[in-house]
Amino acid sequence: MRISTGQMWGNALSNLMQAQVRKDEANNQVSTRKVATDFGGFGRGAEVIAAYQSSLERITGYTKIAQSVSDRLDSQNIALERASDGIATGKDGIMDAIASKSLDGLTTVLQSSYMAFADGLNYKHQGTYLFGGGNETDAPLAAETLADLATTPAAGTFKNGSVKKASKIDGTTTLQTGMLASDIGAEGVSVFRDLKTFIDANAPMQGKMTDAQQTALQALANRLNTAYSNMVDHTSLNGTFQNRVENTMKSLEGQESSLNKLISDKTDVNLAEAYTKLEQADLTVQAAAQVVSNLKSVSLLDLLR
Repeated sequence: MRISTGQMWGNALSNLMQAQVRKDEANNQVSTRKVATDFGGFGRGAEVIAAYQSSLERITGYTKIAQSVSDRLDSQNIALERASDGIATGKDGIMDAIASKSLDGLTTVLQSSYMAFADGLNYKHQGTYLFGGGNETDAPLAAETLADLATTPAAGTFKNGSVKKASKIDGTTTLQTGMLASDIGAEGVSVFRDLKTFIDANAPMQGKMTDAQQTALQALANRLNTAYSNMVDHTSLNGTFQNRVENTMKSLEGQESSLNKLISDKTDVNLAEAYTKLEQADLTVQAAAQVVSNLKSVSLLDLLR
């Protein structure tokens, strides 16, 4: 009889513990909305899920890089447009002066246009010179004003390094999106330097323009027009990079979405089923607990009957 009583108690407690475990599992599924909280709970599907998650982490990494490149290209576009606008303003100023046959105010226009040009070449993104080529300490274009340009040796005009930034934006694509100030600004600097020489030679740059001055300024305006066209080409190339990165980001987003769905299909629990299991497990726990409670109240006399 003692052996029988021990077996009854053991079975009852075992049933209660098992029921509680099932209830905890069901409760975890409801609260987390996942089949399991670790790979061990997914059985044979764990390896597949791990592979999906590894791919997702890799794609997410490329997405972050692509977004960083996209942000940098946006800043680069602003810088190139500012430099282009500086050249265009200078050219338009000269043409207006030629049309009016007057030198009045031209020096101020050219000084302002050069500063805009220089600001574009020395533009920063997140504290780093965009066209610095790896030189993080010096402005790529050393001469920030026409006065500076006149006193800066040609060899020391540009301080940029030679490293053109490149980034791997997906598993197969590496884009070299970096540009160097010396590559994109050399022609503009050359024309502005000659314009400064013209200004100094024709000081105080006031009054009616002579035919010789008009001829010289027309030639300089033509050179500015060529420099502007080349700057527009660089801006267009930057736009091509922007489109390429944007398309890559869309592709990466699609891959992320697909992988998230695959992982979700493998790991997400059916909530309706989970709630049903939880209710069933709760009832089972209550029933098992009642059995244990009944056994506590059973007397020796009850067992002998």
